[in-house]
Amino acid sequence: MVATKEDLLSLSSSFSKIIKRGFGKGPETCYTVLRANRLYVYIRNFMTPAEEILAEKQEYNLLMNFRSSVLTALSQDLVQEASLVLGISFDSFYQDWNYNSNSGILLLVNNSFNPDVKIDESFERKLFQLVRMVGSELHKIPNELKVVKYTQNICAIESKGVMLPLDYLMVEQGNSDLLFTYAREIKKGYYQHRELFEELFNRSIEDLFMMWDFKNNKCYLIFSFNKVYT
Repeated sequence: MVATKEDLLSLSSSFSKIIKRGFGKGPETCYTVLRANRLYVYIRNFMTPAEEILAEKQEYNLLMNFRSSVLTALSQDLVQEASLVLGISFDSFYQDWNYNSNSGILLLVNNSFNPDVKIDESFERKLFQLVRMVGSELHKIPNELKVVKYTQNICAIESKGVMLPLDYLMVEQGNSDLLFTYAREIKKGYYQHRELFEELFNRSIEDLFMMWDFKNNKCYLIFSFNKVYT
């Protein structure tokens, strides 16, 4: 199915209402983009008063635990609404948030197919080399890398085989505090090397997101360039 502009506007409105129902406050901006089997939901200026207090006190693990728990509880409604409006079933739900820029992203994926993205082979090779080089300082080098979206506004990379035995142990023990800290430090490491990526992309990076799928040993690394809402 090819989603119309009206479909995506309707879905953005519905997502805002569902999030508001769960948090008591909705996002100022909610913008949806469908690319093949993935629905990207960009969110701006969304923080409850309680979350603002936690952010001011730098209680980021509490903040992430609270928001991810509420969004996970709402995920079934979000997935059902997206499937109803777009006529596509979605199997996976991911989220990531940057509290310093008050921005976030939700990602819904249909895992039944994984289409290729047309991209210059030389550029792709350089991009993967850079991801592996930077990632080697932060986590296990991925077994497989795949660009799943590349536009003027965004580059999304799927990494598979990214977990070490210690990572599995943290997941099995349900050590959410350590997992949140671990994920945050990895993302911070990529952001600290953003100038290398900006040189390769020839664009300034506005935001960076990382979404982890510990169950399936993969993650998504997303670079956002300039404004994604234009």
